[in-house]
Amino acid sequence: MEKTYSQIMSEYVAGLKFEDIPQDVIDQAKRVTLHAIGASVGGYPLPLTGKVIGYTQRNGGTGEATIWCSDGRKVPVEEAAFANGTMADHMDWEDCTWTGHPSATGVPAAMAVAEKYKKSGREYLLALVAGYESSQRIAMAAQPTRDYVTSGRDWALVSWQIFAASMAAAKLMGFDAKQIEQVMGASLYQAQIAANKHSTGSGKSDIYHYAHGFAARNGVVAAQVTELGFDNCYHALDGDDGYWHMVSDRLDESWYTKDLGKFWMIRDANYLKHWPANMWVQIPLEGMSELVKEQPFRMEEVDKIRVTPDLDFIMGVYSKTTRTILDAQFSIPYCLTAFLMNPKMGAHWFTKEMLNNQELIDFTDKFEAFGEKIVFYDNFEIFKSGSFPEFKLEVYLKDGRVLHKSKQFPKGHPKNNFTLAEEYDHFRLCCSPYLPQEQIERFIAIVDKLEEAQDLDELIGLTTIRG
Repeated sequence: MEKTYSQIMSEYVAGLKFEDIPQDVIDQAKRVTLHAIGASVGGYPLPLTGKVIGYTQRNGGTGEATIWCSDGRKVPVEEAAFANGTMADHMDWEDCTWTGHPSATGVPAAMAVAEKYKKSGREYLLALVAGYESSQRIAMAAQPTRDYVTSGRDWALVSWQIFAASMAAAKLMGFDAKQIEQVMGASLYQAQIAANKHSTGSGKSDIYHYAHGFAARNGVVAAQVTELGFDNCYHALDGDDGYWHMVSDRLDESWYTKDLGKFWMIRDANYLKHWPANMWVQIPLEGMSELVKEQPFRMEEVDKIRVTPDLDFIMGVYSKTTRTILDAQFSIPYCLTAFLMNPKMGAHWFTKEMLNNQELIDFTDKFEAFGEKIVFYDNFEIFKSGSFPEFKLEVYLKDGRVLHKSKQFPKGHPKNNFTLAEEYDHFRLCCSPYLPQEQIERFIAIVDKLEEAQDLDELIGLTTIRG
């Protein structure tokens, strides 16, 4: 009997060995780990961090895994995945692949499960890669058509991220292929619906950040209930009633096996964001950063700033939003203004005071879009082709000068990736306001040789913020 795609993917996850993974893919897994945890620590002073840590610790339960940015008290493994998954997306500073932010679910879930079961650094890295390769192929197979997305249906960005968590957890828990296929079935029942309704009118909701925590938690739970045992929940990826039917109008089965073991999703389709902002705000930020170094100017000299292409959901008028962190992170006018006010990126860009700063709000009205009007789906199609959209900036100064900057491949893109040394510097940037330097350097040193670590206890202990 011919194998189903669910069986093929499950056998791939079960059979993947550390020796099968190229060194540059292992290095990317280290970068992803640093990026996700750095983004979490980078958002430490913002209100959501305290909310999610306090909520999770109040729930109590068996102490199995550590919440990052906390005082080190342990909570149940799935609750640590929830808290850390929420924080990993809070600053929108983690990765972005062709289908969303798998590190915000995969890294928290894998870290928590590895801590509970006393797994080694080598086993953690293997599980993280297995989670990426399977989850991103599941997501790519389920990608909808442009008409589906533009007709008002939702792009299920957070829904399929559960598989990054559940497959990594299953790999760490030592499941065989049959059990892993059951985890896929349990993940289908735990997956969030394709809502993504994190906006009302021109205002956005920070529930979007919690949603990544939900997916991380549910992925761990899917593996845990499989360990408890249930019957006959196979073929989750196949047929007219497969996972894809929940989130799409088509199934491209070729993605389950396309260049499997040659094209690595975690390396070749994964962009580590340089700036704490939405994916499509990165390039204008990068361009503005370069422009002010090359041709310095002051904010008060600016008459207007024009950006192309016109991507409506990130070129909206910030002055008319509800002033949430997500409003800011998804806004070219906001983020570029925050940069001009304080070029050093960090959580201070998104404090309540900054979100409501009248000088900033007034300045965002100087921005306007021009040129082609596109939807985000088109940008992702360009990203999937191996390229990246080109953005252009025009800064009009009151003295009549017009400054121009074009930018296509920002830092962190697969074609302009961080080296490990650059990633270590990025981690330092994220963490230095909140962690002692020696704690940061010890964390980096362990990650540098993570495949040699006998367990993750010391590493995870270095994510805590005491006092």
